[in-house]
Amino acid sequence: MNDVVNIRREKYKAWVTENLGEKTGIWYTPYLEKLGQLLEKFELVYGYKENFFDYQSYSEYKNIYQQITEQSDEDIERLVTGKGTPRYPEKFGTTRIQFRKKYAEDEYNRGLRSKPDNLGGIPDWGVLMRSYLIFLYYDENPTLTYPKKEKKIANQEDEIDNSINYWVISPGEYSRLWDQFHAENMIALGWDYLGDLKHYDSKEAVERKIAEQRVDGVRPVNDTKAVWDFYREIKIGDVVYVKEGIKKILARGVVTGDYYFDNEASEYKHRRKVDWLQVGKWELHQTFAQKTLTCLNPYPNLIQEIDQVMNEDFIDPGIAEVNEFRNWLSTQVTDTGVSLNDKTVTQKVSALKDLERHFDASIFGETDIEQLKRLKDVILSDESYKKYKGVSGSSIDYYIRFIESKPIVQDNESFTMDKFLSDVFIEKKELLRLVSLVENKKNLILKGAPGVGKTFIAKRLAYVMMGEKDETRIHMVQFHQSYSYEDFIEGFRPKAEGDGFELKQGPFVKFARKAARDPERDYFFIIDEINRGNMSKIFGELMMLIEADKRDLQINLLYSNDKFSVPPNLYIIGMMNTADRSLALLDYALRRRFSFFEIKPAFQNETFKSYVNELNNPEALNRIIDEIIRLNNQIVEELGTGFQIGHSYFVGEAYKVNTTNRVEEVIEYEIIPQLFEYWFDDEQKANDWAERLRGCYDGEK
Repeated sequence: MNDVVNIRREKYKAWVTENLGEKTGIWYTPYLEKLGQLLEKFELVYGYKENFFDYQSYSEYKNIYQQITEQSDEDIERLVTGKGTPRYPEKFGTTRIQFRKKYAEDEYNRGLRSKPDNLGGIPDWGVLMRSYLIFLYYDENPTLTYPKKEKKIANQEDEIDNSINYWVISPGEYSRLWDQFHAENMIALGWDYLGDLKHYDSKEAVERKIAEQRVDGVRPVNDTKAVWDFYREIKIGDVVYVKEGIKKILARGVVTGDYYFDNEASEYKHRRKVDWLQVGKWELHQTFAQKTLTCLNPYPNLIQEIDQVMNEDFIDPGIAEVNEFRNWLSTQVTDTGVSLNDKTVTQKVSALKDLERHFDASIFGETDIEQLKRLKDVILSDESYKKYKGVSGSSIDYYIRFIESKPIVQDNESFTMDKFLSDVFIEKKELLRLVSLVENKKNLILKGAPGVGKTFIAKRLAYVMMGEKDETRIHMVQFHQSYSYEDFIEGFRPKAEGDGFELKQGPFVKFARKAARDPERDYFFIIDEINRGNMSKIFGELMMLIEADKRDLQINLLYSNDKFSVPPNLYIIGMMNTADRSLALLDYALRRRFSFFEIKPAFQNETFKSYVNELNNPEALNRIIDEIIRLNNQIVEELGTGFQIGHSYFVGEAYKVNTTNRVEEVIEYEIIPQLFEYWFDDEQKANDWAERLRGCYDGEK
């Protein structure tokens, strides 16, 4: 290699390391030195210089680049100016993936690689070439600065090819179709009743058709997205992983064909051809959402982990945690709305590493929030520690927020519409309406008399919309007269040790940030006794953000000045006791942000009747229920529907043990005292109803 070429190689290595990633320059350089020779050896293209560093000028190399990739002038301009990474044309998109495959096979045949399908450490052909193109452009234009398209965090850039999409797909229930996927070199989706997707002109048309088939009333957002992505968003050249459960990978392949509908297949008729590059079974440290099809591009650290695991690279859990935190930091913003820059991200990560060493303490991987807070106090009070004193506190605060907002994916018990209807005594049409209200308004208040099961219904409504009993995606609080913004959103609170105050995030902010990190799944914030609190005072500036059309809009929080938004996958369900006359009505500003659904006593519900008749001695309870229905009629007449006696007074395990005894307890010590509250100004009426109810469980009328 002559001196000119050698100088160009070293300049490339330094520039790419600085601008495209910490490891990239060292990693790519040896491949570019022999790229022409390799391409000819692998029978991919012919007639190019053995050493690509021999191409001296941007204009010369641009012609070579366009001959091989067939990218347009407009695409190249977008690439070199940092305005995007255009997708390669179909022909090159299909062949470029073969470079890694053939390189691995060649090294295996020469005894340099353990497996022929181990692709670890081999860069993408297209990524190699475009890195040199970008370098030459800025080398010839030294007054220009490369405007990074995205946040470039060390060790990330170009370890994934951001010109393509990465997908993970489930091959049917319990991965039962994987053998067929493998044998036929394809991936497939169900929803066969849709027919050929080429007949649909919009995503909305697909959603309407799927909605017609759903019996649970849940808007098929995720199903529609899976179908539409499979049809329109997956492109030739995209990488697809096949998963088993939530932590295992079965294969990695590249999409080689357009969508087609296989009417001859017995099931899963929506299909695409795939060239499988690696097949086996690998277990990950991180987890997948339980969805049929997911695009992984928003999760670059997960893509990297998958490739590392599949290529048998050792993954240190501590390093994986550091990298995940680094990625998360790169998405955070300052109080001015500006993303944290590379220098700040690196400084905070370095600070935490140094704190671990200096104080012999665990930070990365620690999940005990209180322990991290105690460590922060120790550090701030230690006058001998100087190195990262200025940023140590804020660095730990960021890590605490990172831990608090980390979503949890696990196998959960499924929860269907039928299960809901067997647990909750409301009709199917009411459930369908509830689901629709939550989906469209995003904020719902269940109002009703005491004992109609509002809280019970709220939680199971969340379950049925999630399709599973996932407690990690539900958070419940109860409002009261002294509940405040500082309790709900954020505020200064006394430290546990009693020494001063600290700024603490409230449950709503923590939960909203957790939902924002998991946009593929729904989260539910449930507020009991919502009308007991001063709503305007509690919600503060968030009153606007909870509106359905204001989700993802950012504002600065009152105390921390942090940017905050309410994500669209967070739903708010409140419960409101309409019989409490001490409470004021909700103000109109809040009222218009919620839908209201009244839960009524379910004594006439067929499921409730069946429940009663299956008890060991239902006669007394049936007599009481008949009388309660008559009592409720008078209550409605005189006091209003919100004061009725609810059915949940007569539900519970105690009824299955001794129905008669439990009936007497509830009437005597719960319902009769309530009647004296209702008719505090007419004690005789309360007494009359008390005697009528007692006569029922005594067997008298």
